[in-house]
Amino acid sequence: MKTARFMLIAALAIATAAIPSSAANDKNAILFSWDGVQREHLKECLSKNELPNLAALIKEGKLVDIQVTHVTDTKAGHSQMLTGYDPEVTGVFSNGKFKPIPVGYTIFERLESALGKDKIATVMLTGKTHHIGNCPPKVAIDPKTLDPGDAKPADAAVTAPKSGETPAVTAPVTPAAATPRNPLRAQRRAANQAAAKKKAQNAAGQNKLGEPWYLVYKNMDVWDGEKARHAPEVGPLALGYLDKYSKDRFFMFFHFSDPDSQGHKFGENSKQENDSYILCDEWLGKVVTKLKDLKIYDKTLIYVNSDHGFDEGGKGHKNAPTVFLATNDKQVTRDGNQRDIVPTILAEMGVDSSKFEPKLTGKSLTEK
Repeated sequence: MKTARFMLIAALAIATAAIPSSAANDKNAILFSWDGVQREHLKECLSKNELPNLAALIKEGKLVDIQVTHVTDTKAGHSQMLTGYDPEVTGVFSNGKFKPIPVGYTIFERLESALGKDKIATVMLTGKTHHIGNCPPKVAIDPKTLDPGDAKPADAAVTAPKSGETPAVTAPVTPAAATPRNPLRAQRRAANQAAAKKKAQNAAGQNKLGEPWYLVYKNMDVWDGEKARHAPEVGPLALGYLDKYSKDRFFMFFHFSDPDSQGHKFGENSKQENDSYILCDEWLGKVVTKLKDLKIYDKTLIYVNSDHGFDEGGKGHKNAPTVFLATNDKQVTRDGNQRDIVPTILAEMGVDSSKFEPKLTGKSLTEK
């Protein structure tokens, strides 16, 4: 009798061990990107109690320092944030040097592959065009749709192509003026016009193979991108997706562009940029409230991150590698690199990424 009982217990133990961790893990996850948030400025806002919803999240979990080790811009930042791979793997080095992310490399695809497409809903909601875009090859980019600081519309006039045609590019139009008497001045003007024309042609020629999300955006349940919009539009859409998929297991990415756009317009440390942090925090609070109303907050992990920081007191982010990760995930224990975010979320959702090809270079922030 004892032998039979022992064998039964052993059999149950083996059977339990054989169940994949993902089968026993029903956690949801939401990853927020607050675009262009500088770590030091965020901590100042927290110290002044300006971000109560983020503070409440951190109280449940952790605030850790995250370092960016690639070009500090939107394309490179979000490509690594949502794949875990360095630019050498994704092909996305910067806003001006990029190609489509290879199929299968994004966290959305990894989760659907590991858990089953009918077992998890994946949603990507963004507030920018192009830099988190899915435009096909050689589609003209309208500079007016880019945030200030990312492109200067006066640098080039790019006209929308007709079907089957490549984009037409013209140099900036200069006001009519009398021919200068000084030959050197004429040479300088001609050189400047030639440089402007070349710059315009380069801008139109960046999108040779397609933008970063061109090949992979169809491999998720919801792609809601390629639109320039701010928090008052993105926030309600986020709440709507939570309503729609609340009965499913899900991974959602919500991108808020406001800190970046306000930083470019008014400067880091401006009131407008500071207010954009507060606005993002308000929408974080509304998402948390929605999750609680739906009675799924307790099984939803929330991560708030940024693609890059901002140059101190400036209107750009040429050298802005200091960002952060705020979360209600109690298992997060250490500071890390932006490439560690995908392994963290995958691990917490029960997915073993150790055998991925190519190999992820980062590791979960729950590991020492």
